[in-house]
Amino acid sequence: MNLRLLRAFVTLADLGHFGRAADLLCITQPTLSKQMRQLESELGARLFERGRHGAQITAAGTALLPDARRLLQDGESLQQRARLTRQGAFGTLRLGFGLSTLSLATRLAALFQQQHAGVRMAMDDFASAEQTRRLLTGELDVGFIRLPSMANLETLPLLDEQLALCLPPDHPWQTVPAEADAWAELNFIALSHNRGPGLAAQIRHWSATRHFQPSVTQFADDLLTVHAMVKAGLGAALLPWHAAQQLPTGAKLMAIDDPAAHWQIGLAWRAPVASPLLARFIEFVRATEKA
Repeated sequence: MNLRLLRAFVTLADLGHFGRAADLLCITQPTLSKQMRQLESELGARLFERGRHGAQITAAGTALLPDARRLLQDGESLQQRARLTRQGAFGTLRLGFGLSTLSLATRLAALFQQQHAGVRMAMDDFASAEQTRRLLTGELDVGFIRLPSMANLETLPLLDEQLALCLPPDHPWQTVPAEADAWAELNFIALSHNRGPGLAAQIRHWSATRHFQPSVTQFADDLLTVHAMVKAGLGAALLPWHAAQQLPTGAKLMAIDDPAAHWQIGLAWRAPVASPLLARFIEFVRATEKA
């Protein structure tokens, strides 16, 4: 159904006068008359009786008017959504993040939604490796992942992350020991390799520089469980510092200030960017973090 004809019909029905309706629609009166004849032909019903006192809507026109108003409103809403979509201000953005970026990702998502009421953020917690896979397959639009990425992704560095030693609350250590021999007395609880391959690789890299191999006695499938086991006194753990800040308090946490214990986390997406919404979000993050 032609929205232009519906808009003319509703306007004429509201004003009841061809001249005033034509003026409001910014068209000539003959053009309005032609539009009404076209609509009547398409519908197979006479909509107005024309006379010296204006346009009198017919019974058929009265019956069709509520549906015309609804269709016009739906059509205008669709046009507005299409315009916002082209501008990158409407739609759903599928965003991945890890525990290290929980605070950062949710803050940026909330700020972006405040500025773009037509946008919905679909957020999921995945390890960097799983985010990378989903970005490459198109299951995610954008993610916060460990850098550098080995995949063909565009990235924007945002956060410096580092390892932290997590100990039971009553453990006597107050600082991170420099001697490798001291670490040998600890039994470690680790995240399952398939749940955090990037973290496991970082721990191997750092421990190699310290010339020791962590003695892992137990594994868990998520960092919350690892932390809870450490808090209960079942062992120690090496956790990402920012991620550990999101966990409940109770365990002793000490950052490891060693170049080999640091890595970057950043925004990642697949190029080229075809979505105006994704392009707008990337520029928003770039501008927000720069400020």
